[in-house]
Amino acid sequence: MNTMDHKLAVNLEVMQSLFKSRMDAYEDKLEKVSAAQSPTADLSSLQQEFMEFKEFVLRALNSFKSQIELLAQGYDRHETAMRRKVLLLHGVPEHRNEQVREVVGKVFSNEMKLAELGTSDIHVCHRLGSSSRSPRPILVRFFTTEHRHLVWDNKKLLKGTGITISEFLTQLRHRAFTAARKHFGLSNCWSVEGKIVIIAPDKSRHKIESSTQLQELVARFPSGCSSGDVPRRPDR
Repeated sequence: MNTMDHKLAVNLEVMQSLFKSRMDAYEDKLEKVSAAQSPTADLSSLQQEFMEFKEFVLRALNSFKSQIELLAQGYDRHETAMRRKVLLLHGVPEHRNEQVREVVGKVFSNEMKLAELGTSDIHVCHRLGSSSRSPRPILVRFFTTEHRHLVWDNKKLLKGTGITISEFLTQLRHRAFTAARKHFGLSNCWSVEGKIVIIAPDKSRHKIESSTQLQELVARFPSGCSSGDVPRRPDR
């Protein structure tokens, strides 16, 4: 168990212990108040204590929620780092009994003119998902980040071919990326090294990693970008 997991488990045990002890104490007091002949004063005191305990529980739950979010963020960053050598190819025609590695090699050599990159530089290569009418995306994991960057930096050479290249974002980041493009516009959002880059309506540039960060940005720019005020997406 890592440090974050251990801290989360310890805090959960502490909260459970506090909740149980306080609730047991309230049950005892309720029994005594119910048996008293003049319970009004005791009920008022008990009500005050209950409200204080309620506030404590809400604060504790919010703290617990924040720790869960930190844990999820840590895992997400780890998963993103594990994908640093991976790219996705979209729109590559799919044929029955194809040799995917050879297909990708031809895209690099014929379409992108990357003569220095061969199939031997590809570690893993396969299509994602079940067969469908549309060509499935191809996951390509390179042996080195240098080759990954070489393809990524030259993806504009595929313009007009119907083939596009994207990063293999985690589920959390892909969800945030999709929502960002919907709010700020397709031309104002892209990803770099697993981070989502957003150009806001005031032309400021922001990098986010999660939906929480996106919500904060949306709160600052609730109207998003209008179709008539779309910043030009720079070449990268």
